[in-house]
Amino acid sequence: MAKKPKPKSNLPKTRKQLRKEERKNKKIRRNEYYTNRRKPGQFVLIKKNTSDKNVNNETQVKKQPPKNHEKAEHLVKTKKPIVEEVLEKEKKMQLKLQKEMNKQRNKQLVQANLEEDRNIKRLEKQLKLNKRKSKAVPASFSNDGLDYLLEVCDPENLKTSGLAEQQLAEVNDEFEEDLVLMTESNKNDEGEDVSEDEGDFFNDLSEDEEETSVGQKRLMSDSEVGSDDDEDKSEKTTKKRKTSIESDFSDENSDAEAPDESEKEDRDDGTWEDIYGRLRTKEGTIVDAKSDKYIPPGARILKEDANVDKARLQKLEKLKRQLKGLINRLAESNMHSIATQVEELYMNNSRNDMNSTITSLVLDALVSNILAPERLLMEHILLIIVLHANVGTEVGAHFLQTIVKHFDENVNTSLNIENKKLDNIVVILSQLYNFKLFDCKLIYEIIDKLADKFKEKDVECILHILRNVGFNLRKDNPLALKNLILTLQKKASGVSNDLKDNSRVKFMLDILLAIKNNNVTKIPNYDTTYSEHLKKIMKGFIRKGNYVTQLNISLEDLLKAEEKGKWWVVGSAWTGNTDSDTPSKDTFEKPNSFSQKLLDLAIKQRMNTDARKNIFCIIMSAEDYLDAFEKLLRLALKNQQEREIIHVILHCCLQEKAYNPYYATLAQKFCEYDRKYQMTIKYSIWDKLKALKDHSATQISHLAKLLSHLFIEKGLPISILKIVQFGELDKVTLRFIRQILLGILLHEDLDVCQGVFEKVGQSEKLKMFRESLRLFLHHFLLRNLDSQGIADDKKELLQQRVKVVEKLLTGRIRY
Repeated sequence: MAKKPKPKSNLPKTRKQLRKEERKNKKIRRNEYYTNRRKPGQFVLIKKNTSDKNVNNETQVKKQPPKNHEKAEHLVKTKKPIVEEVLEKEKKMQLKLQKEMNKQRNKQLVQANLEEDRNIKRLEKQLKLNKRKSKAVPASFSNDGLDYLLEVCDPENLKTSGLAEQQLAEVNDEFEEDLVLMTESNKNDEGEDVSEDEGDFFNDLSEDEEETSVGQKRLMSDSEVGSDDDEDKSEKTTKKRKTSIESDFSDENSDAEAPDESEKEDRDDGTWEDIYGRLRTKEGTIVDAKSDKYIPPGARILKEDANVDKARLQKLEKLKRQLKGLINRLAESNMHSIATQVEELYMNNSRNDMNSTITSLVLDALVSNILAPERLLMEHILLIIVLHANVGTEVGAHFLQTIVKHFDENVNTSLNIENKKLDNIVVILSQLYNFKLFDCKLIYEIIDKLADKFKEKDVECILHILRNVGFNLRKDNPLALKNLILTLQKKASGVSNDLKDNSRVKFMLDILLAIKNNNVTKIPNYDTTYSEHLKKIMKGFIRKGNYVTQLNISLEDLLKAEEKGKWWVVGSAWTGNTDSDTPSKDTFEKPNSFSQKLLDLAIKQRMNTDARKNIFCIIMSAEDYLDAFEKLLRLALKNQQEREIIHVILHCCLQEKAYNPYYATLAQKFCEYDRKYQMTIKYSIWDKLKALKDHSATQISHLAKLLSHLFIEKGLPISILKIVQFGELDKVTLRFIRQILLGILLHEDLDVCQGVFEKVGQSEKLKMFRESLRLFLHHFLLRNLDSQGIADDKKELLQQRVKVVEKLLTGRIRY
């Protein structure tokens, strides 16, 4: 019995059934896709301009479909020419695209080259290289260290690059000589006495400079490494240096010249002819050839002053007009601009001229027979205070000294009560104190001087002071104000009846009591609003970092400034605390007490001042270094003259024919005595390092031995050599540094040698200097120990010392 089909349910399909149907539909679509995929014309369009034959064939195919094998053959025949055609089209498109890309790349390269040329021309113009005609390397490239870049590109330079190692080897050839020099110096230091006979030095310094020039010739010739042409140049430079040395000595001492040179012989009248053909006197002064008459220096100065005075007067007149125009326009609104213009005039003119001119103009504007307006007076005083803060303290000091002189002149003369000249001066002094130019001490002294006379005019001036700055005096020094009140009350009670009944005296006493009791209301017309306003705006006129320096000067100091000096001005002489009648306890030898032979030698060694002559003669005539040290201290030299001691010691040390440890010991004594001598030696050594090529080989060796002694004895730290550019060492500086290090490393005491480098290894700021020293020790000391001319014991000693020093420099040894 057949099964009956189930009736269709009206229930909605579940999601599971829906997914199942979707899967079935998807399989059907996939099968249809793969079956129709090989149908012709599915992906490539068939040309429409086919022949009639093909059209008939297609119609026949449509009418009578072929069998399966015939259908496959037909598909292959129709598909093959279409695929080949598509491939050929693609190849053509690729070739065309590649050609277009090449053209575009070439265009971009051309544009990039043009842009690069434009940049090069712009940079050449900025570097100012576009106007150069020569093809040599510009100096700017050499200064920046870029000259080697072009040398590397030159094939000729590449051929000679192999000589670099050979030249470096030649640099180290002098190692044995340096070692011998330093070892001999150590033996001499042990065997000879520190003091030296005076006559030996005369012989050393008075001999011909032939040996010095020979040593220098050797040093210069060593520094030249190259062809025969370079050697010829070194000989020429040596001859020039020799002639310059001879000309220097001929200027200083005419007796040392050859007797056969007739143009340099002394004449009967004592004049002689220098190398330029000019007549000179015995003192070296040039004689005028036109007049053939010697003009004393004083007469020459008077002649020059007569010509200079006219130009100076014109300049001062012009300056006065400029300042007067500014002061006439002075007001609160343009105070800042006028102060700035006056400061510019201070920069372009003498400060003394500016101080005197501006002081006279301000006093002319304020000090007259009538009372100056209070507002105008304060504005002028404010200008002086601003210049005192921005320009310098000498501005306010000069103005104060001048106004106090005017006060002293007018207070001693009897003036009418209607004449307000003294009143204006007193008000100016009060306002200067109000703006804190000077201390209250000076104001109290001025009041005391007025109270001593206590006339009607003096009482009026005291009233001006009390009304302007009475409460400031109470604030700064109340005890002095109390004593002043008692003094004035006694004066008022002891005067005549006419003055006692005077209204000014009564009014003064009332104001004193009001100030004492701090009662502002009892003083009529007392108003400090404008002065306080000027004090506030004054802060905006003073530049950042500047301030008003208060001068603590007494009245006596100001009045006797011309006699005793101005101690409040930096660099001014001051004799106020010295007693001129009592002679100085310290006595020292004068130039007249030295022998004529020693004085002549001092002149020959260019000791051109009295201080240098005294120092030179004391050093040369001392019994030992202690005697020289004590005598030099008794010279009581000041400031700049103290530095001459070190300069003369270094000069004498370098001028010796053979190294003398006397100078190093004396310099060490001064370094131990005061640090300022250490600083002087340090700066002198730095100056000599910059001009090391100007010294001979003997002088360089002497200087190296002196520094080695100071480093070993801790008179100077070895860190002063930090200014040496170890990366750019020349031949002369290399030998100088090597001699110093050899002198230290070959010292007999290991602890002393370690002490020289100890502080260098502990400082963080000297890291670069430590690395430079390490590199120098390895490259210029250890590499040269393989030479056969060095003893084995010295090789071992140097190797051990270098290892110890390297540990100190790297921080592997701690104390």
